[in-house]
Amino acid sequence: MMPLLSVIIPIYNVEKYLHQCVDSVLHQNLNDLEIVLVNDGSPDNCPQICNEYAKKYPFIKALHKENGGLSDARNEGLKDASGDYVIFLDSDDWWNPNVSVTDMLSYVKNNPSTDMFLFTSYDYIEGEGYFQRNEHQNLKNVDTSSVKNYYQSLLDNGNMEVAAYTKILKREFLVKNNLYFKRNLLSEDNEWLMRLLRVAHKVDVINQPLSIYRAGRADSITNTIKKKNIVDLLSIVQSSIDYYAKHDNDIKEQELCFASYLWFCALGLANRLNQAELQEVKPLFKKTSSVCAYSNSKKTKLSNTVYKICGFNLTVKILGAYLKRKKNDTAKTKVAEEIGQIA
Repeated sequence: MMPLLSVIIPIYNVEKYLHQCVDSVLHQNLNDLEIVLVNDGSPDNCPQICNEYAKKYPFIKALHKENGGLSDARNEGLKDASGDYVIFLDSDDWWNPNVSVTDMLSYVKNNPSTDMFLFTSYDYIEGEGYFQRNEHQNLKNVDTSSVKNYYQSLLDNGNMEVAAYTKILKREFLVKNNLYFKRNLLSEDNEWLMRLLRVAHKVDVINQPLSIYRAGRADSITNTIKKKNIVDLLSIVQSSIDYYAKHDNDIKEQELCFASYLWFCALGLANRLNQAELQEVKPLFKKTSSVCAYSNSKKTKLSNTVYKICGFNLTVKILGAYLKRKKNDTAKTKVAEEIGQIA
């Protein structure tokens, strides 16, 4: 008999955090569960830790593969999973012990026509405690009456909630629509979510902060912006432009607005490149700039206005300064007392 839920955990070089991650799932005491540990060629003790869990718990699988990156590990886990629903959990993150996954799954079972359920999360800044993510404060007001309204609500909120680890998804829906993650692509969740929302029929929100995201790691993508980050973001924008040159659907305006948001994010992140690299990516910005015509949310409208007035180079500096300030201001609401300490 297939389990109700498969939790897919891609693993690479996280022996310091892996026990906390897996144990947070085990502490939920779920009856109808499968945990798929995907060792992505980790060079530390993670392979042994995975095997120990699999030996101790019959519902835990330990998969071992050559290193292929996060997307490839998630894909392998999805191919091996057998649950009706899946949750992706990054191996340096963990689940909030004060949120009942049993209650969340009860809601899921009562809404069998829904393809994707979005839930919320907290950021954890090591050494400082738990912090609430400001983007999530309005999720309870998201309109889920249609995928188009859901899309627009998130655009209006100013954050598309792209992270794969904040979703409960029908496994059959993912497999049937070939919703695997694109390999060797940074910011892969953005591209994946775009494809997902094109084919989703019904989405919903469970306003529970289940996932705890470990922010501020020295080697995280937010601290290691390189030319490839910019190139990959613009390739996602280009893929959206190319898709709507051949197709049309109800969410075209929303997706291209989201693509313009990614374009301006890339423009701000380009401030971290040296001058030679900036000149190398400038033609990519020009090639994809047509997407700015779809800037119809508050953030993208304002960014587009700044771009029209200030031009490329100055807007890079302005948006770069904004992103740096935003990063420093992300964790304003301390909630350690609310969700407890298990670090």
